[in-house]
Amino acid sequence: MSQMHKVIVMNKPLKVFDFTIIQLGLMFFAVLLAFFAASQVPKEVKINGMPGGVVTFIILICIAMALVKMSEVKPWSWWINMFAYKMNVVPTVWMPHPEAAPIYPDPTIIEPKKRGEANYVEAS
Repeated sequence: MSQMHKVIVMNKPLKVFDFTIIQLGLMFFAVLLAFFAASQVPKEVKINGMPGGVVTFIILICIAMALVKMSEVKPWSWWINMFAYKMNVVPTVWMPHPEAAPIYPDPTIIEPKKRGEANYVEAS
């Protein structure tokens, strides 16, 4: 009989309900924010018979879940840069003024002397 041992993979993050600890914290913050936003909607607002606060809460939680799961695909800095470039918020041309190109090859470089064929003796 062979024995089975549970292996803990150290390079994988701990997940609870398919979320990492940081993602769970973000979701908790999103639930608080969605609850606050839903409580600010007047009670008279109805959307297809449902109270507007409930619809607001559901929409904000769904958006938060999508954003939190996006962090698994690519890091947050990638998403921020992608949205910034798509919305043309950041400059895409990085040449404020033309610059003179360096002289090539640089005249200050002193190359070592190469060995010529005169240093080798040919066997006959």
